[in-house]
Amino acid sequence: MLKAGVIEEGNGAWGFPVVLVRKKDGEVRFCMDYCALNKITKKDVYPLPRIDETLEALGGALLLTTLELRAGYW
Repeated sequence: MLKAGVIEEGNGAWGFPVVLVRKKDGEVRFCMDYCALNKITKKDVYPLPRIDETLEALGGALLLTTLELRAGYW
């Protein structure tokens, strides 16, 4: 991933440990350990919007955006 430019080396204050997890098929999954961050994160709980209200709000939209998240998960 480093050679492919997906990740880069860093030494910032917000770096987190990398955990390599072997999947059932033998491949390795690249994961980040955010346990330390989770301990200090302020919880901001709010209800999910209702789908009917969301669709109604988008009904008159002139432009909709979609995101391709395929490369967001290794």
